[in-house]
Amino acid sequence: MKVLDHFISTRQQLFKEAGIFPESRTVVTEGPVKNVHYLKAGSGRPLILLHGGGSHSVEFFGILKPLAERYTLYVVDRPGCGQTDFFNYRGVDVASHAVNFIRSFMDTLGLRKASFLAQSMGGYFSISFAMQYPGMVEKLILIGAPAGVNRWIPLLMRLMGTRYLNLFMKNTIAKPSVKGVRMLYKNLFVADVSKVPDKYFEHVCFHQMLPGTLFSWFTLAENLLTIRQWKPRLYIGDRLDQLQVPVRFIWGDKDAFERPGNGHPKAMVIPDVRFRVVDDAGHCPWFDQPGECVWIIHDAMNEKQNGEAITTASGKGPSVHSSL
Repeated sequence: MKVLDHFISTRQQLFKEAGIFPESRTVVTEGPVKNVHYLKAGSGRPLILLHGGGSHSVEFFGILKPLAERYTLYVVDRPGCGQTDFFNYRGVDVASHAVNFIRSFMDTLGLRKASFLAQSMGGYFSISFAMQYPGMVEKLILIGAPAGVNRWIPLLMRLMGTRYLNLFMKNTIAKPSVKGVRMLYKNLFVADVSKVPDKYFEHVCFHQMLPGTLFSWFTLAENLLTIRQWKPRLYIGDRLDQLQVPVRFIWGDKDAFERPGNGHPKAMVIPDVRFRVVDDAGHCPWFDQPGECVWIIHDAMNEKQNGEAITTASGKGPSVHSSL
C-alpha cells in the first residue's frame, strides 16, 4: 500500500472507533493553495475547525461526534497538512497567507459567517482572519495556547525552525516512528499520553510521510521562529485588543507552550472574552479531558450575548473566569 492509502486507512479506523464517519472532501479555491481538503460532518450552525502546527484535521477525531450532533463541522487541513496541497512558506507573509486561505475557503463553500474552533497555529490563522474580517466570524474559540501570543517557544520546536538542522532532524531523531510521535505528544501536547491511542500515533506517522508534509512544516517553522523565540514581527500578543468578535479561550493548566497564568492577562484586553482553564490538560486539552472540553465548547457556542455571560475588559458584569 502507498503511504496515502495507509494514511486514509488509519484515519477511517480512528473514526470508526470514535463512532463518526465524516465526509472527506476537496475543494478548488483561489487562495494560496489550489486544492484544500476538509472533513464535513453534522448539521446546524457552521463551525470551522483549524488544527495546530504540523498536524492535520484528524487531531480532533475524539471530539467530532458530540460536536457534529449540534453543528455543521468543516474540519480543514491547512496548507501543507493532511491532503491539502503542500506549500513552501519561505518568504511568505504568514498573516496575510492565513487570512487569504480562510477567506478563499469560506468563499468557495459559500460560508458568509462561521464560528471557529482553533488550536495553536490554527489559532494564529483564525486570529489574523478575525482581525481583518470580523463580520465573517460569529465566535472565536481558541483551544490551547494560540501561536503568536507567546514569544517563548519550546526548544524542540525552535530546532525544527532552524534551517538545515531541521533537515538533519528529519533523517535522525525526527524520523517518523510511533515511539517518536508518542514522545513528542508526551513532552509537548498532552498531560497524560496514555489517553492517546497508539492507532493515532501510527496515523500521525503516515501523515509525516506524505510527500511535502515535513517540508511544508519546516519552512513554516523557519518563517515563524528563531533559535531563541517567536519572531517579534509576527508577535500578536500585544494586539489582541483589536479583536472585535467574541473570543473564548480553553486553556490546559499544563500547556507546554504557555501556562494559563501568563495567557490570561493578555486575553483580558479583548473587549468580549471568556477564559476557561482545564485541569490536568496540555496544549491539546481535548485529548486529556474530551468531555470537559466539549461541554465548554457547547457552552461557548450557546451562551447569551450579554454582559452577564462574559467577562469584559472593562470589568462590567460578574467575572466568569474559572478553573475547571
